[in-house]
Amino acid sequence: MHRTHLYYLDYDYAPEPGDVTMVAQLSIDRLQMLESICQHWDGPISLALYISDGEAHRFLDFALNSEILTARTNVGFHIVYKDGQFYPVNYLRNIALEQVTTDYVFLMDVDFLPMKGLYSSLKKQVEIQNMANTKKALIVPAFETLRYRLKFPTSKADVIHQLNLGTLLTFRYNVWAQGHGPTNFAKWRTAIAPYTVQWEPDFEPYVVMRRDCPRYDNRFVGFGWNKVSHIMEVDAQGYEFVVLPNAFIIHMPHTPSFDIAKFRSSGTYRACLKTLKQEFQRDLSKKYGFAALKYVAVGDR
Repeated sequence: MHRTHLYYLDYDYAPEPGDVTMVAQLSIDRLQMLESICQHWDGPISLALYISDGEAHRFLDFALNSEILTARTNVGFHIVYKDGQFYPVNYLRNIALEQVTTDYVFLMDVDFLPMKGLYSSLKKQVEIQNMANTKKALIVPAFETLRYRLKFPTSKADVIHQLNLGTLLTFRYNVWAQGHGPTNFAKWRTAIAPYTVQWEPDFEPYVVMRRDCPRYDNRFVGFGWNKVSHIMEVDAQGYEFVVLPNAFIIHMPHTPSFDIAKFRSSGTYRACLKTLKQEFQRDLSKKYGFAALKYVAVGDR
């Protein structure tokens, strides 16, 4: 358990039926993304921040001096104070998730900017897809840019144009293609209606789900498999993955995290992660039985 201060700043929001909250977590080095996210997403947001006592004062100063943030009362900032050497990424996600009061959640990372209008679009989609009465995870396709200055696309046609130019790329296609490959970006380019895709090993899309969706496994800390494990459990519970053809988010460039550096440089770190993967897979098999048989070999990857 970590020392936690929920609703660190004033929060006042009455959700509407079918409303959607963006859920994410961050450390102090991602503060600069908050204003841009708020400019792109006008709906409610639940954020867990992993910071020290000193950094909390820095965050407070940043927030109170931001015209963009002070104008918002529908952003819940939840402080989780630093304790230990590993970044408790899934614990943070669960803290943010537990504070949501809307019917639906959009599970995202703060390194991304959503397309403008995504909030209103998702509210329409949860109704069209009958999310209240079906088990669906709506996938918002993820792209990335390596440019710090980007003319942010205003439409799907604009995204496709920038993909053709090479100023936009499908997310992590060159280092972790399996993470988002099942989204089927080739199909997305021409799709005019939502389409269903199947779970595949290492899939980790950004999704919209009901608030009662599975929680993240707190054992995954730092870098590696924290979202993959969650999507595995979503699949094990029988959710249908549905890709939205007119929605997108774009990953913005930033310096690598300390945790990915540890993963790349430490054989012990990678060995521990492999052991945890296998433990998670065994637990999934015990919990879901026959439905989890297809994950048996995944923990050894």
